[in-house]
Amino acid sequence: MKFHMVKRLFPILASLALVSLACMGGGNIQTVTTQPQSPQSTPNSGNLPAGGSRTQLIAATVQIYGLQTQNGKLTPIYSGSGTILSPTGMILTNAHVASPASQGNTEEEPQALAVGLMDKEDKPPVFLYFAKVLAVDGYMDLAVIQIDSTLDGTRVDPNSLSLPNVALGNSDNLHVGDHINIFGFPGIGGETITYTDGSVSGFTTEEGLGDRAWIKTDATIAGGNSGGLAADDAGYIIGVPTSASAGTGGNVTDCRVVQDTNGDGVMDSRDTCIPIGGFINGLRPVNLALPLIKAAQTGQQYTSPFSGPSQASSTGSGSEAFSQIAWFTGTGGADCKPGSQVNSFPSGTTAIAAAFNFNGMTDGEPWGERWTTGGQEIYSSQDSWNKGNQGTTYTCIFSQQNPLPDGSYHLELFAGQKLTMLTQGDVSVGGGGGQTNPGSGQGVVTLFGVVYDANSNNPLSGAAVFVLKPGLTFAQFKADNFPDSDVYSSTKTDNRGNYTLPDKLALNVGYSVVVYMDGYKIQFGDNLIWTSSDPVNYQMDIGMSN
Repeated sequence: MKFHMVKRLFPILASLALVSLACMGGGNIQTVTTQPQSPQSTPNSGNLPAGGSRTQLIAATVQIYGLQTQNGKLTPIYSGSGTILSPTGMILTNAHVASPASQGNTEEEPQALAVGLMDKEDKPPVFLYFAKVLAVDGYMDLAVIQIDSTLDGTRVDPNSLSLPNVALGNSDNLHVGDHINIFGFPGIGGETITYTDGSVSGFTTEEGLGDRAWIKTDATIAGGNSGGLAADDAGYIIGVPTSASAGTGGNVTDCRVVQDTNGDGVMDSRDTCIPIGGFINGLRPVNLALPLIKAAQTGQQYTSPFSGPSQASSTGSGSEAFSQIAWFTGTGGADCKPGSQVNSFPSGTTAIAAAFNFNGMTDGEPWGERWTTGGQEIYSSQDSWNKGNQGTTYTCIFSQQNPLPDGSYHLELFAGQKLTMLTQGDVSVGGGGGQTNPGSGQGVVTLFGVVYDANSNNPLSGAAVFVLKPGLTFAQFKADNFPDSDVYSSTKTDNRGNYTLPDKLALNVGYSVVVYMDGYKIQFGDNLIWTSSDPVNYQMDIGMSN
């Protein structure tokens, strides 16, 4: 069996701080059922002419939330800003706002991007839409996204939107001393839109991007401004606020935590820093975004000419599938390669490898795993898939110093835009454990199948399947008040109703099988016996009735 490796350390203690990019933690999504209107007309002020009025620029500035599933709900984990470039809902923003995985930050890759539109300038934006990534360049930190559905999942016809938008300017025409206007949603500015202004302080050279890789400005850019609108005095977009308080090489020179930007009631390292004192901030010139915009407009695949991940987030195929989990000994240590296939692990085990087949996957789509033991989560992660459409891979947990504690370990694997659970499995550590050779006729049977609604034939997710210790009946199990000590092996069905018992069944031994699902009658069978005439992998489908 050929494996592609995914390694996991148990336990994992890690933290990640991104202080040079003007992002912030997430907040609460406000939803309504009406279309937002442009801000109330106000007299034009400053140097902006009526053709590109401040009112129009405000209306075309959006707030973007990156969402991940937490406790079963899509929850904002960070926010940024963006600029609507077309009435059909095409939006320019930063790559680290649209797809953090494009810069190698797979942990924060969102499952969805929510877009908030301006209703009134003194009110928070109204979140009505989800957007998808059309083009992303992690090296330049630029991305183009497109509104494609409402928050309830209804597809949107872009030609029906007629949204306020900003015309493209020419950043090559900028000169030192020119006036710049900044619009966005920095955390320090609360929930409403914030306007700041300043001047072009100069330009910065970067290898591969030329002498105008960055526009230096003294205009204030703070956490949450990332991806927002930088406009000239004619009302054209000329840059994208990207880097706050940047010094040589993009390093932060003076950025401090001075406000509870993530709203958890505590100011700490999890809050976005705010540039303090004298500083120079960085704008990506809009001319650098033209290849991404062209690709998005024409439906072409954008490929970054620069090094780096630059892999856009993908919603997936919708037909993702993982097979049942097979357990292997692990070599331990950081490589944790799978060794021999087993059905349980002995005390003193330092590594557990879980292998599975996959198909229908799309590089860039989110996937994740969750390990628990004794009902307590010991590790979970969300990554961006990069192993192709089909094949075999494995994941592994290991301890570098002490053996893994004895007990039952449960693994759940997820994939797709909504991180749907595709498979799960259980294995025990302690009390023996040994190698198996499925199919060799050594007297072990793997029990698997589907649990379904007997009336509708729909699969049931989360149904509990128990096999009692040999000789015990369901009546005894019930009379003893369902103790764990009576259970020989157990598992739960995945989202497609599939189950596979983690422990093998001996031949010519009577077992009781019990299936429980909330809202259904308990199903059971006593003294079930498998013989040498039965297949080693035995399928038992179980219908549940109300």
